[in-house]
Order: sequence, then C-alpha cells, then structure tokens
Amino acid sequence: MSLATRSLFLALVSAGYGGYWGGGRWGGGYDSNDNGDHGYGPYGGYGASASQTFINSRQKILIAHGVLAALAFVLFFPVGSILIRLGSFRGVWLVHGIFQLFAYIVYIVAFGLGVWMVNNLPVNLLDTYHPIIGIVVLVLLFFQPILGFVHHVKFRKHKRRTVWSHGHIWLGRIVITLGIINGGLGLLLASNAPTFTAFRPTQGQIIAYGVVAGIMWLLWVIAAVVGEQRRAKAPAEIANKEAEVEDSASSTTESGTPPPYKGHYA
Repeated sequence: MSLATRSLFLALVSAGYGGYWGGGRWGGGYDSNDNGDHGYGPYGGYGASASQTFINSRQKILIAHGVLAALAFVLFFPVGSILIRLGSFRGVWLVHGIFQLFAYIVYIVAFGLGVWMVNNLPVNLLDTYHPIIGIVVLVLLFFQPILGFVHHVKFRKHKRRTVWSHGHIWLGRIVITLGIINGGLGLLLASNAPTFTAFRPTQGQIIAYGVVAGIMWLLWVIAAVVGEQRRAKAPAEIANKEAEVEDSASSTTESGTPPPYKGHYA
C-alpha cells in the first residue's frame, strides 16, 4: 500500500472518525447515541471478549470474499486448465469448459462480495491495486467463454489452432496469473487496514497462501509446458487423432455420448 493511502487511514482514524472508532461506539469512551452500550462495543470493554467469540458480518463477508476468490484462481481455474492439457479421456473438452464456467461463477460471487465491502467501508479503496486488478480480471474473464467457443468451432473446421485458439489460451494464462497475484495483494490490503476491514490476516496465513498458490501455479505451468511438448513431438499422431475426431464428429458412440476430442486444446 502506498504511503499516501496509509496516511489517509491514519488521518481518518485519528481525526475524521476519532469519535466513532476511538471514543465512541467502537472504542472505550461514551457515546450518547449508543443506546446504553456506554462504549462497550465490539472492540472495547465487554465487546472485546464478545468479538473473540462471534465474527461480525464484515469479517464474514471479507473472509468469504477471500476464500471464494482463492478457490477460483488457486484451485478451479488451474485444475480445469491442467485437465485439458494432460487429460485424454472422452469429453475432456466438455469437462474443461464446465470446470472453467464454474470457476467463473465462483469468482463473480467473490467479486460481488468485494463490491459490497468497497461500498460499505468509510474509505475509498478503489485507488489501491487489489480492487483495480479484480475489476480488470472480471472484464477479461467475460471474453474467455466466447473465445473458447469460437476456438472450438474453428478447430473442428480447420483441424488446427487459429488466432482464436491463441487468444483463448494466452488470455487464460494471463488472467489466472493475475488472479493468483491479486489474492496476495488482497491479503496485504487487509493486513494494512484492519480497522476498516475488521480482519487482519496473520503472517502465517499470508505465507501459507503464497506457498500453496505458488505450488499450484508451478504445477499449472508445468502442465502447460508438457502439453506443448507433446504437441510438438507427435504432430503426426495428433493430426491423425484430430482427423478421427472430425470424421466421427457428426455421430455418437454406442452409449450415446459424443465422440472424443483428444488433443482438441493441447
């Protein structure tokens, strides 16, 4: 967080919100409008012990926002991408699409919770990196299903990658990387503004996220490299399999399931 933003937080706590956050309802002083609480809010007096037992709504929303976004970018999106790179079972392309759409929905929910946080905090967080990157990621993700569908249609027609294919693949790589990085920035933002977020992640939690996200990102990159190597080493075999897929695309198997699309995205 920039020095200017930190200064803004300190100024708001000490001046603009001093009576409310410090000596008023959230502090240890008396507030004539506190309905008899006499300063025993969630961060002072009896409220201090109560806050250790009950997580307030702001904490719940913030934690849900972080958990859902982390699941989307550290688990669902990478796993869906790994499946299409290394998977060779029938209908792998369909599983990939469903997986990524589910991850997209999870992130939309996380984004909505983030919007609620921004609108209900007494400071403007839109000048920080985390929400800005979050908005950019949401906009970019909107185009992924469209590019994926066009890639699917063009690939079946031309039996090779087109500009739509490369756009779909590289946009996905950029968005997943941005999403993982933005998760770390979100943890740093929460740790630098606990007064307003009502939650300060511990150093251990931040490190744990970095380790898990880093390992998952490496596995995802390795899967992408292996997939490209397979494609480069066996172009004839892939071409034959893709030709078989094209020949059987208009029919179904005896079980009534669509024909396989092995090598479709690899």
